[in-house]
Amino acid sequence: MAHGQSQGAALLPLLQLLWLLPHSGAFPAGFPVAEVFTMKPLEFGKPNTLVCFVSNLFPPTLTVSWQHGSAPVEGVGPTFVSAIDGLTFQAFSYLNFTPEPSDIFSCMVTHEIDRYTAIAYWVPRNALPSDLLENVLCGVAFGLGVLGIVVGTVLIIYFRKPCSGG
Repeated sequence: MAHGQSQGAALLPLLQLLWLLPHSGAFPAGFPVAEVFTMKPLEFGKPNTLVCFVSNLFPPTLTVSWQHGSAPVEGVGPTFVSAIDGLTFQAFSYLNFTPEPSDIFSCMVTHEIDRYTAIAYWVPRNALPSDLLENVLCGVAFGLGVLGIVVGTVLIIYFRKPCSGG
């Protein structure tokens, strides 16, 4: 039992290092790193564009594909590659879509040189409230304001004491 515990204790620093690697931003040069985000603030049912941003790229030979759930997405536009500091490149791929609450999209970036694949996922979160909710809340606030004015006026009239002359 002591031998198993010593192996576990020896692996603990390695596991901590592996956990920190994706969170530190330190990726080996040339291995693509992908991120997916929307072009405009998220509103369900309104057209938007997903952006797959690829960084840490060298050489700039890559294939970008999109999936909705587990099905490949057709009609994806071209991937745009641009040079940044020194010999590193970045790339952008765009996908037009209309978001729904149950959507799950993935952007798969395959580096052609070493066949390394980076996958970034997008799931909807923090959607802007719809116009209907905004209108209902505005109507409720207006109704409460009018009710407050009416109740205040009635209470002022009811508790008003007549002035006595003597």
